[in-house]
Amino acid sequence: MDHVAVLVLDTPIPGVTEHFGDFGDNAVDLLNSLSLPLKTYQIAYSVCDDRDDSEYKKVAQAVLDDIASMIVSGTVKGVVLTGSRSDSFATNVGWIDALDHFIKNTLFNSPHLPMVGFCFGHQILAKNMDCKVDRNVPEHGWETGLTTIELNKSILDIEKSPFREVLTTDEGEFIKQINLIESHGDVVYHLPVTESSAHALLSETKFQCIGSTAKCSVQGLVTEEGPIKVLTFQGHPEFSSDLLLKLLETNLEKGTLDHASFQKLVYNTQTLVNQGSVMAKAIIQFIETYI
Repeated sequence: MDHVAVLVLDTPIPGVTEHFGDFGDNAVDLLNSLSLPLKTYQIAYSVCDDRDDSEYKKVAQAVLDDIASMIVSGTVKGVVLTGSRSDSFATNVGWIDALDHFIKNTLFNSPHLPMVGFCFGHQILAKNMDCKVDRNVPEHGWETGLTTIELNKSILDIEKSPFREVLTTDEGEFIKQINLIESHGDVVYHLPVTESSAHALLSETKFQCIGSTAKCSVQGLVTEEGPIKVLTFQGHPEFSSDLLLKLLETNLEKGTLDHASFQKLVYNTQTLVNQGSVMAKAIIQFIETYI
């Protein structure tokens, strides 16, 4: 059956997943009005027994090989890459190595295949387009909670822009800001410089930055022109505010979040309107345009 593949790039989070589902479930829920069904594929794993990492990599590689075959046959019409607690720039991690190979050799060789990335998904796609992806600078650190993003108006001028309808008021005014949930300590530092790329399709593709915040200048990527069709978000449009509150509680209990920061983030989450559903319309529009 024709479908959109959702690559699940994290393992269950104790205390959270049992209430809200995993990252794949969250992506499916966000995009449930898509005309095609979505199917999740578990790619990430935790090395927690006597098997070495190479054995886990073989499992991830087999799943990715199956997806690659379905892309070639036309069964998989689009791909969504979820968030993850892992580092997209990690080395010698089997499933990440396998995913890098899949992105470079399958996704980036599949013209007009819509690719969507959330957080880690955004970062690993950018990394494979030779963007610098690394820890945020110390003075900025983590960006967490419901956050207001300043949007770039130029994204409306893209041919077949998925944002034109959702970011324009009935009076024709541009909606300059949007609130999305953020939870990241790593960032993409710049746009892909594709003109000098040795990859044929990448060299023909240009990208725009969706918007920025004080802590992160690249809040997402969208194809401006060219054969590689990408739409990514540093934030989590797929996360509900209730899920975020549970994550904050979990981090407070683990001691990775101090009480003052916890109170501030809870206040923001309860005060600001989570507009992930607005971005869902843009994502669906983007996928529907190219399937």
